[in-house]
Amino acid sequence: MRKGFTRKPKPDEPATPVKNYITPSGLERLKDEHRFLLTRERPAVTEVVAWAASNGDRSENADYQYSKRRLRQIDGRIRFPARTKGKNWAVSGRAKDSRRPLQIAELLPA
Repeated sequence: MRKGFTRKPKPDEPATPVKNYITPSGLERLKDEHRFLLTRERPAVTEVVAWAASNGDRSENADYQYSKRRLRQIDGRIRFPARTKGKNWAVSGRAKDSRRPLQIAELLPA
């Protein structure tokens, strides 16, 4: 047996947590998108899925397949703030002096 296969690999160093910064207007856009997806888009797509499922054979029903795909995309986008909680930070001001740090606040899901 070769020695290359008998050695144990070195463990990876733990990654440092990364913070993603977002502007207040970007935070508002995320909240608006989240609200839109929950109140308008998802219910409309759910109705289409129910209608397409009532048509019968789902394996050949393109309306059903594409609507389910869109529903999965919407659900993933709705879960996005929860997945990135603690990583995103909203910047609440602009530092005029480079020595003074920016004031930041943690981004919370809507």
